[in-house]
Amino acid sequence: MNSFQRFVRSPRTQATMALFLSIAVGIGTYFYLLGYQARVASSNELVPVYVAKSEIASGTSYAEIVAGALMETKEFPSKSLPSGVITPDESVEATSTTKGPLAPGQLLVASYFTQEANPNLALEIPNGSLAVTISVDDVSRVGNFVLPGSRVVIFTTDSNSSGQAVTKVLMPEALVIGIGNQTGLNLSSTTPVPSPLVTVAVSPSDAQRLIQASKSSQITLALAYENDPYSLVGTSKTSISAFNSGS
Repeated sequence: MNSFQRFVRSPRTQATMALFLSIAVGIGTYFYLLGYQARVASSNELVPVYVAKSEIASGTSYAEIVAGALMETKEFPSKSLPSGVITPDESVEATSTTKGPLAPGQLLVASYFTQEANPNLALEIPNGSLAVTISVDDVSRVGNFVLPGSRVVIFTTDSNSSGQAVTKVLMPEALVIGIGNQTGLNLSSTTPVPSPLVTVAVSPSDAQRLIQASKSSQITLALAYENDPYSLVGTSKTSISAFNSGS
């Protein structure tokens, strides 16, 4: 046995090696525990978020929630929070409204809100006109081929004193700005929209006549070549007498 083997097998040497090994294991364990604690602390980091302070009704805007102090700040572990939770650093548009009621203590999440369509963009009403909605059947709206943007002639059919049906031109031209809930701004295609509700933009005086006619007469819409009814009925109401089939 050489001197190195005797040194290695020496009880003192083995005790020293065991001591160094235990120190190394202890240091490694210490650093592992430090890292583990850091990871645990990171996962449990408290984050300030908004929760409903009291019940919030459906359709309440975010601006109303803020103005009415309907929410408060509470801290939750970051790993326990859902995606899109509203925090002091991240909010939603002030005009966004709640999709449904929120209970007291409920987290405010962006997906609970919806952005309302701007009414000025949803229905484009020409300046000086009124939007009037009438109900007509498939035949009376040219088999559903009347679309937002169409210019139509509006006819009325009544019975005269002799009981005969009389059809007259009520308006030589009216701009269709909506069919059902579809407008020229949100219509995705030129596919006919199957709805009996037709919204037209007309002058205030014509609006009164149209509303009255819709209560007492049958209304029919007509489309003209190149969407230009004036090319047929003229540019003034005095020229429509030629279309009258009776008095």
